[in-house]
Amino acid sequence: MAMAAVQAPFSLAQSPRVPAGFKATVFASGFSEPTALAVGPDHRVYVAQQNGSIAVVARHGIQTIASGLGVPLGLVWQGRKLYVSWTGHVSVLVPSRNFGRFSLRTIVSGLPTGRHQNDTLAFHHGWMYLGVGSTCNACHESDARSATIMRFHENGSHPQIFAHGLRNPFGLAFKGGQLYATDNGRDDFGNSVPDELNRIVRGGWYGWPSCWGDNQGSHCKGTIRPVALFEPHASADGLVFYQRKKFPKRYRGDGFVAEWGDSVNNLGTGHIVKDVHFTRKGARVSTFATGFSHPLAVAIAPNGSLLVADWGTGIVWRIQA
Repeated sequence: MAMAAVQAPFSLAQSPRVPAGFKATVFASGFSEPTALAVGPDHRVYVAQQNGSIAVVARHGIQTIASGLGVPLGLVWQGRKLYVSWTGHVSVLVPSRNFGRFSLRTIVSGLPTGRHQNDTLAFHHGWMYLGVGSTCNACHESDARSATIMRFHENGSHPQIFAHGLRNPFGLAFKGGQLYATDNGRDDFGNSVPDELNRIVRGGWYGWPSCWGDNQGSHCKGTIRPVALFEPHASADGLVFYQRKKFPKRYRGDGFVAEWGDSVNNLGTGHIVKDVHFTRKGARVSTFATGFSHPLAVAIAPNGSLLVADWGTGIVWRIQA
């Protein structure tokens, strides 16, 4: 069914601003605060929404395939199963043969929630990886699973803490066989705590709550430094790596990060999509697209374009070269 469009806080008379040689157009609109995107084996785009529903962009409009899932922040297809990470849970949606109906089964429950919750999912070599945010801004957690990246077998069994010390590891994605995660920095200490992109290794310690950025804060001994830094309070969230050939070669392997935007200190940081370009000397961060309200999720469409879900306007934008 079609959904009412969210009212934008500013005029959308113009499309987002993108680099020369690119163009941004509306892929689909009318979503209720879209939080995650996933491209299915049926080549359709699936969208999670903050109201707890999952929708698909179908030939004749937006269709709801599931609802009542709390706040779903992670959405990913693994084979013919659609995994949904929602408040304290992970569920699986299994389609009928023609993708006309979906059955729902919850495989993980009881995850710690509070200020943050469980976020995005990623799969690799039979494991399901899941970001689990902290229950507070900065504290010593009573549940060891908080502020971590966990992993499970694909059926939700064999839970393990894979890495810890990550305040809110929202975006997870593999580049080759290496896992990366965005992380939202703590909101105190004025405007000195950046958001991060981290290379995640098994057993890695990433510093939260005491250490951040390039060995700032305290008790930084043994922490793993971030690969790239983003602005304080930018809320660096959705992450995808570009491995297609539709963009110029210079973007091959780059990470695209959706920055939801500052809601703490009125800095105005975020509200944009960043490009993380990897070189032999490290990673270089630049602004790729601007003019969004609250971009939250990114994905690569079947035609190789970049999809950006704007939580603030209910629009999924398509950026093409």
